Amino acid sequence: MKPLQLLEAPGLHTVLRSDDFAAWESLVAGTLGHHRSRLLPGSPPFHTHIRTAAVAEFELVLLHGRGRLELLREQGGHGVLWLPLQGLTQEVINGVEVVAEPGMGVLFRPGDAMRGLTSDAITGLSIVIPGSCLGGPGPPSPLLDQGLASRRLVTAGLKLARAAAWQPRGSGHAAADLVEALHQWCHPPEAGRPGERLSAARRRRTVAEARHWMELHLADRFSVDDLSRAMDLSVRTLQYGFQEELGRTPMAEARRLRLTRLRQLLLEAGQDHRSIAELMQAAGLLACGGTAADYRRRWGESPRGTRRRRTMNS
Repeated sequence: MKPLQLLEAPGLHTVLRSDDFAAWESLVAGTLGHHRSRLLPGSPPFHTHIRTAAVAEFELVLLHGRGRLELLREQGGHGVLWLPLQGLTQEVINGVEVVAEPGMGVLFRPGDAMRGLTSDAITGLSIVIPGSCLGGPGPPSPLLDQGLASRRLVTAGLKLARAAAWQPRGSGHAAADLVEALHQWCHPPEAGRPGERLSAARRRRTVAEARHWMELHLADRFSVDDLSRAMDLSVRTLQYGFQEELGRTPMAEARRLRLTRLRQLLLEAGQDHRSIAELMQAAGLLACGGTAADYRRRWGESPRGTRRRRTMNS
């Protein structure tokens, strides 16, 4: 992803463009967490350009600027996924020293203490993450540079940024992918039940039972943890079973089931007194443009088009 493209993307909104270091510090502290920083001696003249966007429960903050800084931050009740796009940051997080470059990421969790240095010029994305998305112990290092779970999390963060910047109607699915990537990072394979394997027959039966459970709870905001507890299986085993049987994750299947349920509601004459947004919520979906875009990709028409066609044919 090219930084200059994000600086011009229509889905992000400029909230600050200034040479005023105090204005930058105030904005960052109010967005990312308790923040103290200073310009280092010999730094280039300070300049900043900050753009933001909101996608589902996530807030994106694009930071672009010039000036060598020392950063101090104490993370509050939310987390922050930092994805450098240009330049690098050198940080000590809870005593662990990391260097983050483009292609890597750093995940700050609630309660983390950070001290860091930036290069003279830096461009990067900070994604504010609700604390509810960060359950589980996670790997010991906050640096996302090695391993499948780390790569998935970096990829999901960049995908969310692209969806917000250029395809806001499709951003709901990108948010769901980030939630799942966060879960996989917070629950590494070692956290699964050792030796737990399913035969092919049991795997098919388990996936069918899990789908039935999801159909009964579509209106609820359940997580893959809730589903694994209901099935009395580890998340890892459940994820593997769905991938083997359906070629997608449990939460991706839940979204497909919810889109099917939304279509059923739209085709029921008895639901005409409810708005499309209300029907989305009844199916367990967010009432937003992202859901409408996913519905169109799934069924080849908009939710409004489905309702209109049923009315014309009745």
